Amino acid sequence: MPLHLPRATVAATLLLACTAGAPARAQDPFADGVAGFAPGTNGEFGAELLPDIVLGPPRGAGAIQGSFDVVALGIGGSIVLRFDLPVICDGPGADFIVFENAFHSGSPSGPLFTEYVYVAVSQDGATFVELPYDAETGAGLAGQHPVYSSPDNDISPIDPAVSGGDAFDLAATGLAWAAYVRVTDVGGAIRDFGDLPQFSVAPNAGADLDAIAAVHACDPSTAASPTPTATATPAGTADTPTATVTPEPASPSPTETVAVIGDLTGDGLVTGADADWLVAELFDGDGDAASAVGGGAIASPATADTNGDARITAADLIRLMEHRSE
Repeated sequence: MPLHLPRATVAATLLLACTAGAPARAQDPFADGVAGFAPGTNGEFGAELLPDIVLGPPRGAGAIQGSFDVVALGIGGSIVLRFDLPVICDGPGADFIVFENAFHSGSPSGPLFTEYVYVAVSQDGATFVELPYDAETGAGLAGQHPVYSSPDNDISPIDPAVSGGDAFDLAATGLAWAAYVRVTDVGGAIRDFGDLPQFSVAPNAGADLDAIAAVHACDPSTAASPTPTATATPAGTADTPTATVTPEPASPSPTETVAVIGDLTGDGLVTGADADWLVAELFDGDGDAASAVGGGAIASPATADTNGDARITAADLIRLMEHRSE
């Protein structure tokens, strides 16, 4: 949530009318339209500026200040952004970045002000696949990293190593491509600083959205898609006219090699040997950016980023152990 003086809100019906008539921004890496907005309790800061306020590049304010170029979702609120051609596609590592406006308090090493959101993707705007997350560590949720990229600086908005925000890998969903991204405030189901009473006031409550950018893009007519299977939506997700699903992975061709997340040794299994490798990777001196995983004293494969957040941290070790082979 942005920390600022309250601003006027608008009715949800006017917001939807505003989004419907927005011009597309096809051919750039950013979202092209707002497909739906369901504000939660005490939200809607910035909603009168929809859809433009969440389209185009992020306007990050850096490590110690949250951007005001956002829409406040409200407690349990949700928004769906649409990508026209090119859409997000599954490539090596992170495929898209969600820019909320988390920030450190006082200094770049100060406490992190987080407001978590669930992230889900869809090909048709109706059936959504939620990205996996860890409710204990927050891994896999957006709203936990400051945003550094802005049109006012030279920081790339599509390089997860420098852009800030929270990066996600479509491989975790089984989809080859996605044209819609839904972000939903966790609504208190997972504790964050935004739950504190002093930060839950209208119209500033809940997580915020600045922008979403595609790291990898494609024409969906050239990408295959597996068929998803519906599952229950986790507690705390806002009621929206869409369904959360878990996909069935596409069957590989006889010549296709499928990487197993957490399999660093390349034997097709996730074992104690992979855990030992990942521990060594954490301390090999190449930093925590997944894009640098091949450097340092230990050259590791991309499967080391087990939770898809574009960073190599202890959270990846926790996720690896959860998927350890029997």
